[in-house]
Amino acid sequence: MKFDDYQKAAAETAQYKDMFYPIASLMVESAELSDLFIKPMLRGDDKNVNRDDVISEAGDVLWNLSMLLKDQGVDLSTVAEYNLSKLRSRAERGVIKGSGGNR
Repeated sequence: MKFDDYQKAAAETAQYKDMFYPIASLMVESAELSDLFIKPMLRGDDKNVNRDDVISEAGDVLWNLSMLLKDQGVDLSTVAEYNLSKLRSRAERGVIKGSGGNR
């Protein structure tokens, strides 16, 4: 599936009225995704992370990011292409491991 196709199809399921919804929900869903990995690490568990749980939570993150971007008039593919271009530039200049946004 292509990014923009996903974004358009996902928008058909959007039922929120306030554009703040996907912003707030993105924070919550990102935390839930991270929590799948962090809690076992902090507890010292040898518990394997459930792949289906990762896919489900990552999908929620993707949906909220897609809706946030849609509300701003930005295609998901534009973000993906820009990000790859930025990362390639950093790799070519030897600053991919650096810190700061403008390197």
